[in-house]
Amino acid sequence: MKASDYDMELEELNRKSVSRLIMADVFDRAAFDALYAYLCQKTTLIKEEHVVSKQVLAVLLNTPQAIQSRAEYLPEVREQKDLIPKFAALLGLIVRGEACGERQPGVPRVL
Repeated sequence: MKASDYDMELEELNRKSVSRLIMADVFDRAAFDALYAYLCQKTTLIKEEHVVSKQVLAVLLNTPQAIQSRAEYLPEVREQKDLIPKFAALLGLIVRGEACGERQPGVPRVL
């Protein structure tokens, strides 16, 4: 699969987490963790690519927004706001051509 191909697994993970939160106001931490883990794997696959799927970008942009919007009135989501910066950081990794787990704290990056 090329980085620009539509990803059915990502679609399913997004449906079980973000779409479910938006449509039914149901927050499933395990589903969000699975989505995050899958996107972390995806950063490894696309870190050398110059083209990134709009689908991936949409998920990375919509996930923090969905959590933030539902946290305003759902206490169980408010407790999970720690996910927001994690998903936002993935977009930065993709832009820099890095993958999850490559950077070690206290070790300078070589560009």
